[in-house]
Amino acid sequence: MRVLVTGSSGRIGSAIAARLALRHQLTGFDLRPGPLTTVIGDLCDTALVARQLPGVDAVVHTASLHVPDLAARTAAEFRAVNVDATRRLLAACGDAGVGRFVYTSTTSLYGDAMLPQAAAVWVTEALQPRPRDVYDETKLVAEEACREAAAAGLACTALRMSRCFPEEPRLVAGYRLHRGVDAEDVAQAHELALTRPAGGFAVYNVSAPTPFRESDCGRLLVDAAAVVRERLPWAEAEFARRGWRLPASIDRVYVVDRAMAELGYRPEHDFASLFRRPAPQPAPGP
Repeated sequence: MRVLVTGSSGRIGSAIAARLALRHQLTGFDLRPGPLTTVIGDLCDTALVARQLPGVDAVVHTASLHVPDLAARTAAEFRAVNVDATRRLLAACGDAGVGRFVYTSTTSLYGDAMLPQAAAVWVTEALQPRPRDVYDETKLVAEEACREAAAAGLACTALRMSRCFPEEPRLVAGYRLHRGVDAEDVAQAHELALTRPAGGFAVYNVSAPTPFRESDCGRLLVDAAAVVRERLPWAEAEFARRGWRLPASIDRVYVVDRAMAELGYRPEHDFASLFRRPAPQPAPGP
């Protein structure tokens, strides 16, 4: 398959590009150079974008402004990059006869819908987003643009990826229980979305699988440590060995059942994987 990846020099875009390059013919498009970026350019350059699309089977669109940009970029810039550029790219795909479009979205757009009341929020794709800032708003509007393009014949998939920042190991471990993901699993989901059998528009949460159940949500909010001990009896010792404490409260749980059932998503980097040790090596000979 011939695939164009936008944002191919970014942390997530480069992980996606690296996976796709193993089995597909890749064009990487970004403002900045990168190992798999073959075209340096701006998505606002519609003529340059259009020249890349003939013969392309699918576009993976990761280029975006993100949460860390909120402090330095204006609302108008967020709309120009996250919404307007996405709409132009979708239109160009339609004009060029591209068959598939995969959009890198975010679980952040659920926004205030994830504020807990009496229990942690069980976050499936059925939860109605309530954006809380311009980042959330623009990602949701871009998803709607994908939905509109799908109605016109372009098969579109939006992948709402969860927290994937480079952070200290203690935070990564805590988030991986309920709202974090590894970049390699994000890349896996994007590759699977390229061959999603149905047309139209579909949206999927992409996160590490949680050990929790929906019935745990009440206790997760008030005594998460007790639930972790119940579901993962070995976890407290691993945390203690590193001088960490189990989380006292968990306010949300991202659910990936739909991606697993419909895409065949099988994340390899779950919470337990963070604590697996390499196999013992044989002792050196005399």
